Amino acid sequence: MRIRSSQDVAAGAVVVAFAVAVLVALSRIPTAKFQAISPGLFPRVCAFALIVGGIGLVVRGFVRAGPAFAWPPWRGVVLVVLSVVAFGLVAPRLGYAAGGFLTVVIAGLATRDVKPLWLVGYAAALIAFSVVLFSYLLKVPMPAFALRGVGL
Repeated sequence: MRIRSSQDVAAGAVVVAFAVAVLVALSRIPTAKFQAISPGLFPRVCAFALIVGGIGLVVRGFVRAGPAFAWPPWRGVVLVVLSVVAFGLVAPRLGYAAGGFLTVVIAGLATRDVKPLWLVGYAAALIAFSVVLFSYLLKVPMPAFALRGVGL
């Protein structure tokens, strides 16, 4: 069989590999015997859905003509990964509002088309909405704002 869209085949292979890595990581989460619903259930379902979607992309790459493989722009990849790392480092110390704001701003800089002032305003509005939704309406017990581990 001939590959007709190397971009679809490569993307599908990456998605499947990521999902398999998630399943391997989830295998370390302990579950009680006969426990139907565990903390790993939703991520496991999502991983299997990603596998199905990835296989679909690979099959489409063999069946339908499409674009050739092209490397993604490194600026976007680096800034999006950096934004996730920043959230993981900032949120436990300053709360999810500061971590989320920083994540949106850093990831937003991945494109050259964004206006910095608009991006900061958008990030502030998005975080304000998430604080109202999660902290006040849904009463999720995680600190939106924290100072040295003490919730405000």
